[in-house]
Amino acid sequence: MPHNPDTLTLPNEVEILLKALGTTDTKVDRLLPLLALLQTETGERSELGEALLTALRLIQSELHAFQILRQDLQTQIGTLTEELKDLRSETRKSASMIREIHAVLMMPLEA
Repeated sequence: MPHNPDTLTLPNEVEILLKALGTTDTKVDRLLPLLALLQTETGERSELGEALLTALRLIQSELHAFQILRQDLQTQIGTLTEELKDLRSETRKSASMIREIHAVLMMPLEA
């Protein structure tokens, strides 16, 4: 008996959007208790909130520094790659010239 597989039905745009919004809502709900820790009952930031804010700012500045470093490294790698290509090209040319000179030197002398 041949088995007929069901046809693949892709979700429409609205279903995808609703699923994404549901996921976002879940993430926001998980953050709400953290907000409660960050503020006291009077609305001011708690000590934990201040410490967390300081830590987040430090992480942000380090992340920014790492991004700058990564961009600099990418630029340097690009420059080195180009220089390496040029060096390889010069090496090929030199090797070709050496082969030609060697061939000329090894040719028998005509009398």
